[in-house]
Amino acid sequence: MMHTPLENDFFDLFGIGRTYSLDRRLLRDRFRELQKKFHPDNFASASDHERRLSAQYAALINEAYTTLNDPMQRGKYMLSLHGINLDQEHDTGMDPEFLMQQIELREELDDAQSSIDALARLSARISDEFSKREASIGEILDNTSEQESQLETARHLVRELQFLVRMRSEIEDAEEALF
Repeated sequence: MMHTPLENDFFDLFGIGRTYSLDRRLLRDRFRELQKKFHPDNFASASDHERRLSAQYAALINEAYTTLNDPMQRGKYMLSLHGINLDQEHDTGMDPEFLMQQIELREELDDAQSSIDALARLSARISDEFSKREASIGEILDNTSEQESQLETARHLVRELQFLVRMRSEIEDAEEALF
């Protein structure tokens, strides 16, 4: 008989603490253990019900790993555990300073389209901005006494990560276009 791997959430699934600043190596190791244990090939001769459950668990394990391994997705997921969802269509409020930074970064990207060096410098700036926000999100979400105002700050920071991820992707596209 197959036992369900999910207790309450993705962190429980992997048997790790509910922290933003998680040990990604431990996450990967636990992912591999669960993959081996619940892989559908292990249930080839099991009942239809157990084969279906195995496939569902394998999909859940993959989704959980993808979510927790990505800093932006992990932040969104942790906020959702606190009842905070990032609804882009209805949530248009952004920090005016960050909006100005977005405009400046877009202009810089437009100007850098033909220079691999300029794109590399911009990519480094984006990575630095991403790292700063990632650290701030970790400080907030790893604090056991999160207050609503702090969670709101984390929500804004995760939304900013989403913009930076899009910028990173656009920079990579521009770099590929030069080759």
